[in-house]
Amino acid sequence: MVTLDRLRISPDVMDDGEAGMLRLPRVMLAEMLAHVEAGYPNEACGVLAGDAAGRVARHFPAVNAAQTPRTFSEVAPEELLAIWNELDARDWEMLAYYHSHPASPAYPSPRDVRWSQNWPGMFYIIFSLAAPDAPVVRAFLINGADISEYRIMLEG
Repeated sequence: MVTLDRLRISPDVMDDGEAGMLRLPRVMLAEMLAHVEAGYPNEACGVLAGDAAGRVARHFPAVNAAQTPRTFSEVAPEELLAIWNELDARDWEMLAYYHSHPASPAYPSPRDVRWSQNWPGMFYIIFSLAAPDAPVVRAFLINGADISEYRIMLEG
């Protein structure tokens, strides 16, 4: 199992009251990190699902079906449909889309911002593997051109 010792969770500043908060189970973040590192040097992606209160219940690692996997990620329609069917069966919601940036910062690219418009209200969690020995993860809500960073708080 991958440990989180090398992972920098940003923003790593003291609570300044400006960033909102996203709670993630520690084991799930470790699974996500293992998935994005296994996909390197391509981008890797997946989905987090949970209840209406925003509690994360399940991690769905996905295959990156993008035509340019080194610079973009997307879940194939058939895999996304299977995820939606399970969410519907469990009365869960899609809470977050995560992916990696193999060679760039953990910040939404212009293409991320455009694609996020298809998923309003969903978190974008981005891992940067630009420094493979010191990966970084950050979480955002994107509303149009407005990008708000959220503090990741680990549980468990």
